[in-house]
Amino acid sequence: MENIIDFAFVGEVFFRLLAYVPITLGLAISSMVLASIWGLLIMVLRLRKIPLLGRLAKLYILVGRALPTMVILYLVFFALPVVLLIFSDATGREVTINQVPAMVFAVLGLSIHTGAYLAENFRSAVQSVEKGQLEAAVACGMTWQQGFRRIILPQAAVFALPLLGNQFLTLLKGTSIAFMITVMELFGAANVLCSENNRYLEVYLVVALLYWAISAFFEKAFFVLEHKLAFFKRGMKP
Repeated sequence: MENIIDFAFVGEVFFRLLAYVPITLGLAISSMVLASIWGLLIMVLRLRKIPLLGRLAKLYILVGRALPTMVILYLVFFALPVVLLIFSDATGREVTINQVPAMVFAVLGLSIHTGAYLAENFRSAVQSVEKGQLEAAVACGMTWQQGFRRIILPQAAVFALPLLGNQFLTLLKGTSIAFMITVMELFGAANVLCSENNRYLEVYLVVALLYWAISAFFEKAFFVLEHKLAFFKRGMKP
């Protein structure tokens, strides 16, 4: 029983894998930021009911939520170079796709997938706010954009934040598939260690511990932020 887990090796693996945590966090955070911007844009297109763009936004949500993350990641990784090659042939401008880091493809693929979910989360949050407030703001002389940004968004953020937090935690765990397109993040580094040492139990115990610690930290951070933003919902200052 004493040889089942080598605790000295566990300590060594912990510090080796700890170096890859910033890569995983950078991948998750950058993907979340882009997905939030993209999801917000898609949500506005749907709310404004722009004839063509609104339908395209709805189609994107349908496809983005239906396809697995891995499929979208592979489509981006293999299809984007083809698109750029076609663009180069059509315009005569040379585009060297080989100089693009794999991290860019990973961020783009994860953002496309997550943005489809965030668009619906944002839409449900905005629709939770009484729409008469926006109508009153427009009647008082504000533009639709001003009323939406100053009145609706702060209140909708309270409803959207728990959904945003859950989606971020899902995205954080989903970064592990970036290893499939050669991005050496936390899970990818763990696989390499396993192949080098054949000590799967120790390595994956450390990986589980690191993912748990990161998730617990961000879950607490979102909880605190949700509490601080709650005054928009209560209608008074904290």
